[in-house]
Amino acid sequence: MFTKTPVKDARVKEALWNTPPFISSPIYVGNQLIGANISIPLPMELWISQPSTLKEFRKRQFFPALRLADACGLGMVALGASTPYACNYGRLPRPLDTPSITTGHAATAAMLKQWAIHASEANGLDFGAIKLAIFGAAGRLGKAVSRFIGYAETPSELILIDLPDKLSLLQALAAEIVANGPRQGPKVSVFGVDGKRALPAFDGAVLVSSNTVPYLGASDLRRARFWIDDSHPRAASLEAEEATRADTLYIECYARGPKGLNTEFPFRLPTPGDCYTCFAEGYLAWKENVPGDFVTGIPDTATIARVSDLLEEHGFTFGPFCGKSGALI
Repeated sequence: MFTKTPVKDARVKEALWNTPPFISSPIYVGNQLIGANISIPLPMELWISQPSTLKEFRKRQFFPALRLADACGLGMVALGASTPYACNYGRLPRPLDTPSITTGHAATAAMLKQWAIHASEANGLDFGAIKLAIFGAAGRLGKAVSRFIGYAETPSELILIDLPDKLSLLQALAAEIVANGPRQGPKVSVFGVDGKRALPAFDGAVLVSSNTVPYLGASDLRRARFWIDDSHPRAASLEAEEATRADTLYIECYARGPKGLNTEFPFRLPTPGDCYTCFAEGYLAWKENVPGDFVTGIPDTATIARVSDLLEEHGFTFGPFCGKSGALI
């Protein structure tokens, strides 16, 4: 559920808290039923900001969702959007042994890099020569994406961006990427965004920030040739996205699934055969018969590289460019 404004009505909030997780659609490959989409109806803004609401979310929404998946006979659950935060990215003890889980972060990191390369080519840019910014680089997914982009086939420069109080984390991450990257790896710099200073210059950006309200406007978007937004629900406002469609490429990160995939759910993606990358990771774990949990915590570059290869092996590809609004570009 995404709302244009925060939910403020107390009765609506309580109704959302009291609405249990539910099966929103089956998932097929051809005529074979392989899984289900389970929806948690509570907006992120109502549970993610305080320890007390996070604890309540686990009790009233997250654990019941896992019990529902188990009752459906699902062996692997891919955690979507910010749900991995609720279980410390798979590290928190759970009240039941099944189903297994995967955070989706390895497949997301792999596809974000692939989309960055793809968007560079679509803009007539050489990925190896661009400056690429990563917003939210100090977060778990941000660290994984930054390391993987600096791992092989790198841009000329990486700009790691997060809030000013994360600068020490960014500096340590920058040093690590330089030390572990290829000999001719990227230059790496850091930037603390506070809304007062102008953003540095860059050609494209990957957005993995954790935010409950959009923080980028039209003037920000016009600074770069492309933006790949994996923030939830979005990093730029819908108005900014629509106002700049002729000026820059602001797109969703997703994957076109293998032949015959049908999620039967209106994800605002081009077709029912398209999926978010967290689902793709769960699909890989299922196809590979992974025992137990698949990807938890911050995935290292070797894990992301393996998942990237598996995405290709199991038929996940690009679809057309698609905005966060669902509009084809």
